[in-house]
Amino acid sequence: MIGKVFRIGGLVVGLLLLVVGVFAVVLHYLPSSSNLTIYPTSAVPLAVLTTAAAVLVFACLRRWILVGLAAIVVGALLFTQLPLWRSAPAPAASAPTITVLSSNLTMGGADVAELARLVADVKPDVVSLQEVTPEALTRVESSSITTALPNVYAVPGRGAVGTVLLSRGPLREQVTLPNMVLHNLGAVTDLPGAAGTHVLAVHSGAPIPGAGYGEIAVKDLGVLRGHVAALPAGRMIAVGDFNATWDHKHYRDLLTGGIADATDQAGAGWLPTYPTDRAIGPLVGIDHVISRGFVARDVRTYRLPGADHRVLVATLAPV
Repeated sequence: MIGKVFRIGGLVVGLLLLVVGVFAVVLHYLPSSSNLTIYPTSAVPLAVLTTAAAVLVFACLRRWILVGLAAIVVGALLFTQLPLWRSAPAPAASAPTITVLSSNLTMGGADVAELARLVADVKPDVVSLQEVTPEALTRVESSSITTALPNVYAVPGRGAVGTVLLSRGPLREQVTLPNMVLHNLGAVTDLPGAAGTHVLAVHSGAPIPGAGYGEIAVKDLGVLRGHVAALPAGRMIAVGDFNATWDHKHYRDLLTGGIADATDQAGAGWLPTYPTDRAIGPLVGIDHVISRGFVARDVRTYRLPGADHRVLVATLAPV
């Protein structure tokens, strides 16, 4: 009797895990429209493990047909993540390199002095800062960050709206992208081996809990997609907090017309960046570098005290 109960219980658990895996595959390809789908889509990478557990459960129960079905679902989930682990052909070793850095300052509360030390260490050519309050901007401008990157386009604001774009070279054609919830900035600068590159400091709307915010986040990223599509042909780098993961279709829709994700190009794998201020974390990768006319050599993250995002740093080479 007890054995039968365990078999039935195991079968139920295995079937539930299998359903979760099938649902995760659907979510990866399904356009999100609200927080009901945005939140679970962020967890698609974790479904690889839960569905693999279903394979083991069914194997222990000797349910071989279900083992095969679960294995197929595991394969489908791995296929959705494969691009992040498979690197693009490496650029020539002699190609110049460009380093870009993104940091969300968490409503101005991050440790700017520690960020300045990181900037001195990685020597970025372009920096995108999000959630920059007027007080945080004062700390940034008083630090060595603006010594290394003296060209500053800043639109600070209260709470989460403020954004700053910094560059080693002059920033021309400065613009605040219209019709977006938060400040998103654009400019043109000259980078090593890549003169006249369009650079964007991105902070797309967040799907915070509450009615309507998920729809706003999806719409905001769609507006950003329109701005990116309207840029002239040529090299482009957009870096920042996109508030969407690789598994969100409305993020991957940005990757058209020769635009690629740096984590994808570098084969850097799963790089969660948020949240860092919880007992367990980070769990989701919502900070990204996307570009056209470049190949990413590597992508890495760093902890920043006072911030709820890890700092994202990518090294690119023009092609």
